[in-house]
Amino acid sequence: MIKLPSYNGNMTNDQTDLTQQCRQLLVDNEIPVTRPRILLLEILLQHKGPIRIEDVIKLSEGKLALSSLYRIINFLKSSNLISEFQTPDNTKVIELSNLKDNHHHHVFCQTCGSVEDFELNEGTETSLQKEIQKIEALNNISVLSHSLELLSICNPCQAKIQLSH
Repeated sequence: MIKLPSYNGNMTNDQTDLTQQCRQLLVDNEIPVTRPRILLLEILLQHKGPIRIEDVIKLSEGKLALSSLYRIINFLKSSNLISEFQTPDNTKVIELSNLKDNHHHHVFCQTCGSVEDFELNEGTETSLQKEIQKIEALNNISVLSHSLELLSICNPCQAKIQLSH
């Protein structure tokens, strides 16, 4: 189980606190502390949701090379600290792993590429899990995990489309 330091979503802008929190996250999970790992975790905590690899590079302001970033991502994925997935247009996206055991899904904007998390209510998630169990039985397989992806046009993009008409 991944250990997350007490983070309530109301992080101050004090960079020292953020850096210390990221350092502690690595230490608590017995992951060697390096400046690039701390930088990636700082970006993920500040972003508070899924983020494209290209945006991580931009936000690092030249402090992370793409090759280094992929090595860090692979290491933190193997430590179950972050999750990586692809958008419908094959863009790689990462986020902090689901540290509080609340399963969630993603909605993608097909216009701007934004990605947002969403959760199903408990009843819907339970119904989905029952359907997965039926699929397992019918096909003699073991489903390891599932994800639900919604393709959409986000509100800002809808507004731009309406303005252009």
